Amino acid sequence: MKSFNVIGFVQYFKSIASLHAGIKGFYIMDINEILEGLRNEVQYPALILNTVSGLYNKKPNRDNITNTVKSGFLIIDHLDQMGDFAAEISILHNTFEIGHSILSKLDNDSCQQYAPHIGIDVDSIKYEMVDQIFDNAYGWLFTFDMINQALDLVHDPKYWLAQGKSGMVGFGF
Repeated sequence: MKSFNVIGFVQYFKSIASLHAGIKGFYIMDINEILEGLRNEVQYPALILNTVSGLYNKKPNRDNITNTVKSGFLIIDHLDQMGDFAAEISILHNTFEIGHSILSKLDNDSCQQYAPHIGIDVDSIKYEMVDQIFDNAYGWLFTFDMINQALDLVHDPKYWLAQGKSGMVGFGF
């Protein structure tokens, strides 16, 4: 079982965006990045990596701790003219195809040594159509779980001081 690596995870999705022929922009779901991108021309179709959440689980055998990482991505494209229904359907079709191709790469790479931070649970994949977000963009939100081996939750004294620091700033200090 693989362990989750934040830096590797982001770099992996950035590489997907750079290698996929149909994707022109890569962003992380930080509203400030998107808003700044809107001011500076987001490149469409865009892959937007969603925020990550997760949970540790020590069940069922209590010997191994698993880390279920929940994440996802948006694939969106810009509709030039509001009310152009045919173009909207075309965007939805194309962005779904791009999303599907990314999911197939995730599944394929889950089995490879060169993607140690990816371990997608295909049974967890969900998708949802998104419309008129950001600057009149349409597309799909894909979410999924990755089952990873958690780091051991063994206490490591190197992170702890023998006595608390004085002069800490913050509420009540």
